[in-house]
Amino acid sequence: MIADPNICKRISMSEDFDQVIAYHQRTKHQPQAMAPGPKGLDWSNQPDPFRSYEAVPQISLKRQGFSLPAQEGGVGSGKDVIIRPYPPNMESLSQLFFESLALSGQKSFASTKWSLRVNPSSGNLHPTECYLIAGPAAGLHISPGMYHYAPKSHALELLARIQEKSWHALHLPEGTLLLVFSSIYWRESWKYGERAFRYCMLDVGHALAAVTVAAHCLGWQAVLEDDPGTEDLTKLLGLEEQRIFSQYDWEEEHADVLLAIFTDGSMHKFSLGSSHLSQLKLQREPVRANILSPCHVPWAWIDQVSGAAKKPSTSDVYSAPFSSPGKGRAQTDLTLSYGQILRQRRSAQVMDGRSNMPLHSFFDILRAGMPGVAPFGLLPWKPCVHPVIFVHRVDELEKGLYIWLRDSRQKEELRAAMLEDFVWESPSQTPQDLELFLLAQGDSRLTARETSCRQDIASEGCFAAAMLTQFEEPLKKYGPWYYSRLFWECGMIGQAFYLAGEAAGFQGCGIGCFFDDIVHRMLGLSGCKYQDMYHFTLGRALPDSRLIDLPAYD
Repeated sequence: MIADPNICKRISMSEDFDQVIAYHQRTKHQPQAMAPGPKGLDWSNQPDPFRSYEAVPQISLKRQGFSLPAQEGGVGSGKDVIIRPYPPNMESLSQLFFESLALSGQKSFASTKWSLRVNPSSGNLHPTECYLIAGPAAGLHISPGMYHYAPKSHALELLARIQEKSWHALHLPEGTLLLVFSSIYWRESWKYGERAFRYCMLDVGHALAAVTVAAHCLGWQAVLEDDPGTEDLTKLLGLEEQRIFSQYDWEEEHADVLLAIFTDGSMHKFSLGSSHLSQLKLQREPVRANILSPCHVPWAWIDQVSGAAKKPSTSDVYSAPFSSPGKGRAQTDLTLSYGQILRQRRSAQVMDGRSNMPLHSFFDILRAGMPGVAPFGLLPWKPCVHPVIFVHRVDELEKGLYIWLRDSRQKEELRAAMLEDFVWESPSQTPQDLELFLLAQGDSRLTARETSCRQDIASEGCFAAAMLTQFEEPLKKYGPWYYSRLFWECGMIGQAFYLAGEAAGFQGCGIGCFFDDIVHRMLGLSGCKYQDMYHFTLGRALPDSRLIDLPAYD
C-alpha cells in the first residue's frame, strides 16, 4: 500500500527506475495495511533451506573452527593487530566456510528440528547460496574449478572444471579465491510475499560480512568486485544451464555479486570485469539441482524489481573509492574477539527489558560498523547508511533519539532534511572517532516499538536502530541496480552489530518488519532523499527453555 504515490516521482529517470521506486513504495508496511504477502504459511510447501546438486563429485571439508591465540587488540583496545596470513590450504579453506556460512547449531522443539547457521537470515530461511571458484594452488587438494558450497554437509560440490591456462590468463595474485553469491527468492517469498526481495538483499549483506570477517581472521583480505554485470555472473555460474529440468523454473537462482579473497594478506587493486571473466574456460558437469518444494506462489513484483535492478557490466564504476576523513580515530581491530564467537552468534527472540549496557560496550558496537573496520573495508562506495538510534538503557547516556553518522561530511545535508527542533548535540562522553548526536531527549521505547510493527523486542533491548539510508543520490549516480547495494550495506551493519554485541555479552536481532513512512514522518523527512531500510535491536536475550540445543552436525 503506497502512502503517497508521488513521493518519489521526481527522480524517475527510466522505466527501471520507475519499477524500483514503485516496488519500494508498494512493499512498505503501513499500520492499516501490511505489504502484500501470503494469507498464511503452508508448512507442507515450505522450501528446502538447502540447495544441493545431484550426482556431482563432493569434497568434504573439515569441521573445525578457529583457534586464535589470546592477544592484545580485542574490542575497544584501540590497538592494531597484524595477523600473519594463513596459507591457502584445505584446512584454512574449511575454516573460512565453517566460520561464515556453515551450520552453527540445531534447535529442537517437540518433534521438530531445524538448523541454525553462522550467517544471519531473515526468518532463518537462508535464500543466499555461495559458489567457490579456485585455480591451482599449493595445498588446495581440489581440482581447479567452480564449486557450490553445501552447508548441510559442509562440503564443496564440483560443478565445473577450469582450464588452468585460462585461469592463469586472469593474472590474479597467487592463492586468490573467488566467491560468487546468489539468491533464491522463493525461499523468502514463501513466508514474506512481495517484501521478500528486500530480505534477500539484506541476507546478501549478512553473508558478505560473515565471509569477510572470517577471511580477516585468517589474515586474508576480501574485496568486492563490482564491475561484472548480473548477466556476466549468471553466465559464469551457468545458472541458465543449471535451471531445474522441470516446470519448477521459478526456483532458479539470481546472481548477486563477486567477492575476491586475497590470501597473501594484501589488498590488491585489481578489477575483475566481464572481459576477464569471459576468459575463463569451464568444462561443466551435467548437473541437476534439487527440487525445493512441490508448488509455488508467484509474486510478479519480485520478478519485476529483480529485472529492473540487474546490474550492467561496468568499468571502474567506483572511480574514487571512499576513504573516511575520520578525526584521528584508531583503526581498532576486532578480529581476535570475533574469532572466538563467530559460531555462537544467535538472533535474540525476547529481550529481558531491564539490563543496562555499559557505555564502552555501546561505543564498541558502533565502532564495529564504521567504514574501514572489517568487514566494511571491502565496500568501495562512500557510506550511505546512518543509523537512527533509540537509546533505552545505556549507562551514562541519556534516554532519547540519536543519530550516528558513518560519514561526518553528510551531517549538514542530513540536518537540513530533518526536523528543525532536533538539538544535534554530541554527548560529552562521545569518543573522538564517533559522530553521535542527540536529536531529542526522552523515553523512546514506545516509539521504537510502534515503528517496528509494534514488536516488544524493539523496546525491551538496551537500544534499537532504524537504518536511515541515502536513497535518491546513489540511485541517481549509479542507476537502479544500486538499490540492492543499499540493502547489502544495511545487512553488513546488522552482522557487525550481531558480532560486536556478542563479543560484549549481548545479543542482537534484525527486524525486517517496520513502518517505513512513520519513521520518515517522525524524523521530518519528505520525498525519497532518505529511506529507512532495516531495523535492529541489541540487549540481553532471554533463553527459551522449551527449546533443546543440539550440535550443528549429527
